[in-house]
Amino acid sequence: MLMKALITFFSILFICLQNYSQFNFDKQIKSDTKYTEDIIDEVYGITIYEPLNLGLSADSVRMENGYAVNNWKEDYYENGQLLHKGYYIEGQLKVYKNYFPDGTLERDFKNIDGFRSKCALYYPSGKIKSEIVYLNGSPISWKDYYDNGNMEYLEDFDKNFLYHIAKKSYYKSGQIESLFEIISKKKLQFSTYEYYLNGSKKMEGTLRYDMSRYDYYKTGTWIYYNESGNETKHETYSDGKVVKTKEF
Repeated sequence: MLMKALITFFSILFICLQNYSQFNFDKQIKSDTKYTEDIIDEVYGITIYEPLNLGLSADSVRMENGYAVNNWKEDYYENGQLLHKGYYIEGQLKVYKNYFPDGTLERDFKNIDGFRSKCALYYPSGKIKSEIVYLNGSPISWKDYYDNGNMEYLEDFDKNFLYHIAKKSYYKSGQIESLFEIISKKKLQFSTYEYYLNGSKKMEGTLRYDMSRYDYYKTGTWIYYNESGNETKHETYSDGKVVKTKEF
């Protein structure tokens, strides 16, 4: 009897939470709503549709007149310009595009299959801002760009999301700032470098990934340089701990 009562209780709770999620989003977006520029976040852009994104394992459902939205749906700004056009399946987005008030594309999201999806985000100027590939709702590859078109950051994970395949960051000029990449999948060994703005090397070293700790640790000799390219210090590591230091 107790088990049956618990099952009934949690079933009712699940239905209530699901209905709340649907009702909550229905309150946010209505078919006759017209939007202003206030919905655009200065950093993240137009994010009000993210809770509906099927490719990001979203849990909200868009409802209209008591039913989950299906097929193509459009939303507009107060000036009449298209804000959003998306394809909905049972109230959740599979494919959609958002636009700035002047008609410039803000983002383009596509669900490739049941596992993969990709998104491109843009600056108001129309230049690419970010390119993201998702696997099972999590970003497995991410690229960010400066507003001048140069790459700012790159990050790639292995297919199990345990460790990075590569990480790179760049100065706005296009000069590389840091580099992290795998050099041995068998040993889970990685090289890492940092650079000054003038292009000269700032630091270089080796990392290994510990599967038991889900973390990286320093190994071998790490070398540090000044902006003129001269070595200033050596640090030797064993299992992440410094065992020897030499300064120049």
